[in-house]
Amino acid sequence: MIWEISVLIVSMAILILVAFLVPTIVQFRRSAQKIEEVSANLDRHLPGILANMDEIATNLSAILIASRQQVKSLSTAVEQVRGMVDDVVTIEKRIKYQIEKPLVQTLKTVSAANKAMQVFLATVTRSRNNR
Repeated sequence: MIWEISVLIVSMAILILVAFLVPTIVQFRRSAQKIEEVSANLDRHLPGILANMDEIATNLSAILIASRQQVKSLSTAVEQVRGMVDDVVTIEKRIKYQIEKPLVQTLKTVSAANKAMQVFLATVTRSRNNR
């Protein structure tokens, strides 16, 4: 009797195991079919995708080369502008140095002449008023 109960328990365990394994196996088959579909889809589209990637890589390489050349030419232009600005600053300093001193002297002379004229006119006016 124990032997029959043991066989019954083992057979029920196997039955339960089969009951759980059947849906799992069915799901595995569905997953395998989906994987086959995806694989077939990739086989159809992957060459085109790879060709597009190669074209994109080629275009990107050309863009990078052109960008580097433009940066180099822009760098050269910036250096030339910097040189011109330095030249302008140097010329401005020279002109300022050469003009500022004579201009200040001239303004001092004109100011002194103006003061002298004012004093002269004030003196002449006083001497006329005193007479």
